[in-house]
Amino acid sequence: MASLSIALLLACALVALAVIAVGGFLVLVKLGVIVHKASRPPQQDRGSYSLDQGREVRPEEDRQ
Repeated sequence: MASLSIALLLACALVALAVIAVGGFLVLVKLGVIVHKASRPPQQDRGSYSLDQGREVRPEEDRQ
């Protein structure tokens, strides 16, 4: 009986360790993606814009 409870406890510990390891791996992958995207040069917007291209934002009732 004692060996069964020790085996069950060991199995639960292994599952918990596997879950923690997978979680740590996913965190490292996410951090790697963040660092990769942060190291890219910023996108340069070379457009020419004027105030005439904007439009007035009004409530839905006033648009008619």
